[in-house]
Amino acid sequence: MQILKPTVALYHDTRRIKKLNCYPLKLRVTYAREKRLYSLGIDITKDQFEFINNPALIKTIKSLNERDRIKEIKYTSDSFIVKATEIINKIPDFTFAIFERKFFQNELNREDVYAYYDVSISKMKKDGRVGTASSYQSSLTSLKNYSPKLRFRDVTVDFLDGYQKWLLSKGKSISTVGIYLRPLRAILNTAIEDGIISKETNYPFGRRKYEIPSSRNTKKALTKLEIQKIYQYQPISDTWFSKAKDMFLFSFMSNGMNMKDILLLKIKDVDGDYIRFSRAKTLNTHKSNVTPISFSLSPLQKEIISRWQIGKGEPNDYLFPVLSKGQSAEKQQAVIKQFTRMVNNYLYEICKQVGIDKKVTTYYARHSFATILKKAGKSIEMISESLGHSSVKTTSSYLDSFDDDTRMEISQTLIDCMK
Repeated sequence: MQILKPTVALYHDTRRIKKLNCYPLKLRVTYAREKRLYSLGIDITKDQFEFINNPALIKTIKSLNERDRIKEIKYTSDSFIVKATEIINKIPDFTFAIFERKFFQNELNREDVYAYYDVSISKMKKDGRVGTASSYQSSLTSLKNYSPKLRFRDVTVDFLDGYQKWLLSKGKSISTVGIYLRPLRAILNTAIEDGIISKETNYPFGRRKYEIPSSRNTKKALTKLEIQKIYQYQPISDTWFSKAKDMFLFSFMSNGMNMKDILLLKIKDVDGDYIRFSRAKTLNTHKSNVTPISFSLSPLQKEIISRWQIGKGEPNDYLFPVLSKGQSAEKQQAVIKQFTRMVNNYLYEICKQVGIDKKVTTYYARHSFATILKKAGKSIEMISESLGHSSVKTTSSYLDSFDDDTRMEISQTLIDCMK
């Protein structure tokens, strides 16, 4: 069977005109029917692109300066083609992610851990994964404070032990240590994939080496009585108190759905009496087995949706009109973060008013969803302890595998706990 190889070509992106009637010259890489464009930092006119594509015509240019300019562009663009082709030929199992790292990575920085961080963060922002990019940036900033320069060969078991002790001495928690070190481990795995380091000789993570510490989170679940208190609370309509109550109950009834996923729901995600959606954190993965999550809509959830909707709306309109169309990923992230903060502040006030002595946040909805179903005798495979944080992926896969009748049963169990 013939092995599929990527193809490389120059592409004149005429979708957006720049100064002096110029358009960006880009590199186009095509693989398995997928095309990606990469900026080369060169802007040229349509006539100049025509000359580059037909070098024999260059000699017909009367202006010597223009002729030299075209030759220079031709030489530079050809060098990008050669570089891309050489990189592709050295990748055994081609992926765009590997190609992008190698194509844009400065050869002088191949040993620099922080250069890899910068490339990864830039790629995440480009893909709209702003939250993950922020997590990597926090890890990078902390590591730089501990060690201003860091090469891959310097990341040893002793280095990691020292970094952990340093963080703890600064008053950071064990959980924070894990939050900062998981991105570093991912960066090292990327470097192994790129052939920069060897897993056998240079990888410090794993059993009998350095294991990233993890603290078992205190279960943040509410009892049935506490859920009832929030449900029975009567806020003034169209206030942050009413919004906080709506968001908590909608999350609780929706498999413990987080605020970001709720705010990204669109009208088209409502399928009759069900909502079917993909989690925001899985949308940019390269895995082929990502499946939508589904849950049954109870009368309470429909009532909440109706309260928030403005008119009939279009299929691509947001179900809860908090975000706006056309916002950048960074702006969306900022709006979601601020909205969640406000909901949590008012949810805490609601709980104080109804006598719940816990600093309740929307995160409690997820734990409460799992705990109440477990106490109701539902299958452990269905709800899984990992819904409470060891493996959300496994739990999501299990929940999605059940049929709609089972989802209806789950919804009724949750409604019953509020009676």
